[in-house]
Parts: sequence; C-alpha cells; structure tokens
Amino acid sequence: MNIDLLAFDLDGTTLTSTKEISRVNREAFRKAHEAGIKLVPCTGRSLINISDALSDLLNELGFGAFPYIITDNGAQAYSLPVKKLLRTKNIPEKTALAVLEAGRSYSAVVYCSFGLEGATDNKGKVWENGVGQGMIAGYQEKWYIPLADVEPLIRWNCGSVKFSLVFFYEEEFRRGVEEFSKWPDLSLASGDTNSLEIMSAGINKGETLRFVSEHSGIPMERIMAIGDNYNDLDMISAAGFGVAMGNAVPALKEKARWITASNDKDGVALAIEKILQNGTEGIFL
Repeated sequence: MNIDLLAFDLDGTTLTSTKEISRVNREAFRKAHEAGIKLVPCTGRSLINISDALSDLLNELGFGAFPYIITDNGAQAYSLPVKKLLRTKNIPEKTALAVLEAGRSYSAVVYCSFGLEGATDNKGKVWENGVGQGMIAGYQEKWYIPLADVEPLIRWNCGSVKFSLVFFYEEEFRRGVEEFSKWPDLSLASGDTNSLEIMSAGINKGETLRFVSEHSGIPMERIMAIGDNYNDLDMISAAGFGVAMGNAVPALKEKARWITASNDKDGVALAIEKILQNGTEGIFL
C-alpha cells in the first residue's frame, strides 16, 4: 500500500541532536513532496516556536508541501499555508489557573502556550530558590520566549492551550506526574527527561491526527507517523503505519511497525526512501 500523508515529530526525530535537519533528510522530504505525499509536522512545540530548521524547510519546499501542522501535542491543528486554526481545545481558565498555582509550588520552569503566543512564568518556587535562572536564560536566547507573569495572560485568553513543566529534580517530577494524573480534566505527556506536558483531557497527537485524516480525506491506513518519545505513542498507534526512531524510547519501539535509524543517522530519510521505492511492502515485512 502507498502512503499519502507523512506525520513526523520534530525533536529527536526530524531534528538532529544539534537541532538541524540534515541534507539527507531535506532531500528525502523533497522527494516525498514530489511523489504527492503530504507532509505534516506533529510537534509538542507551539506554532510560535517551531524550529528555525523547520521554517527553513518550509521556505525551501514551499508551504504547499505542508498543508497542516499539529502543535502543542495535539491541542491545535492549523492549515499551515495561511496559519488558519482548524482545531483547538483549551484548558479552561479555572483549571489552567489551578495548574499554574500547582506548578509554581515545584522547582520547575513553567511555560504556558496560547497557540500563537506563549510565555515562561516568572513566579513561584523556581524563582524563590534561584535554580531556574540558567535554564531561563537559555530558553530566552534559544526560543525568544518572553518571561512574564502568565496569570493575567491565562485570564485574558480564558484558559491556555498547553503547559510545559521542566523539573529540576527527579523526585519532584515523579510527584508532579502523580499529582496531575489525578486531575480528570487533564491529559499528560512527556517529551523529554523530567519534562511534563499538560493539555486538556483527551488531547494527544494521535487524536488530532485522526482529525487531519478526516479533514484531508486521507484514511488513517494510508498515513505513516514517525516519532521517538512518549508523546508520540498515540500518534504511532493511530497511524496506519507507525515508525519508531532508532533512538526512540522502548515503549514506542514496542508499538511501532518498524524501527528506522536514529535522528543523527537520517532515520526519517531511510523510512521515506523505503516507502517511495516499494510502498509499505518495502518496509513492513
């Protein structure tokens, strides 16, 4: 069977360890586009801070090659050429304010996304004990994310799209996961060590990929999804053909139909080349 849509994660998948898209991967994406395959980035990042490398690829191939983008771990989906918001599900204001209050009680950097804007919170325990200063400086330089009291922003936006909490201590990370997992109106995902992504209940990349499938008219069995981390599990399971990176977490490799090379060895390009040569028959044997 041929593939009509390729959904791909960014960090740890398409991006190398140095946050670049290799020449080999760029060429593979070009070939996929020329073969008529729709390219859909699926990322935990917000639209405001997708990587410079992806932006360069969009400009290189043209926005028509990327009809959709799924952001914030599935909380939003856009028609990428015009940045038209097609689907969103916010954490309601009351719940978002409670998440912020709880997040401030940990030694954790708290980022709040509103889709087209976002900010790193500047209050709470992480500021009182000073452990977050170095990380904050790195975030500011890398992603140009403003630093602000996000409480009035939550009120202004009547909620939030997503929270990202990066914990400094593993024991606090475990405690945070235990606490937030008990909230029935939230869904959780982890995209990196000691990091926690918090969205509205029922939100994940796989659920929003199904929306894109319906919107585009491309059945799920003709979609390939590639990822590396826990927040890609639902996407890998939902797609007709799920591929795990060689550097993927064990749980993802168990769900995948095939395991490609790592993100530093052009694993995305390898998967693309195989489906271009022989369809799924050339990869899932």
